[in-house]
Amino acid sequence: MRKLDAMPEKDCLALIQDIRKNYRIPAGPKTMGELLAEVRQKSGAEKLKGHDIMALERFGPEVKHMIVFDVLSGNAPVGDKGDRMRLFLTDAGYQKFLDSQERGEVKLKNHAKVSDGHLHYDRRDRVL
Repeated sequence: MRKLDAMPEKDCLALIQDIRKNYRIPAGPKTMGELLAEVRQKSGAEKLKGHDIMALERFGPEVKHMIVFDVLSGNAPVGDKGDRMRLFLTDAGYQKFLDSQERGEVKLKNHAKVSDGHLHYDRRDRVL
């Protein structure tokens, strides 16, 4: 910045124009979500159905739970048999999920408490 401050304005503008003209980001700028998706794909991790990890639902004031689960039955309230899903839920939604799990329709794989969009996992050692 000190070097730019010392440059005459005309030279500084010429430098900025040169950078804009000759410097290109190979694939263009990416959002954090795009970068996370790229890393997930490279790692071979399965993309979950349902809510994305950065879904707006995560930041809702009533949202208290994030769950990852397998759909075991065609009678499950969400998803298709064989799906692995992620959902952000209120307390009432989580209770409905637990009821569905008791009926054998779904099976919990991971749970995190949600507070102001921050995730607090019950167990970090679970394989997803």
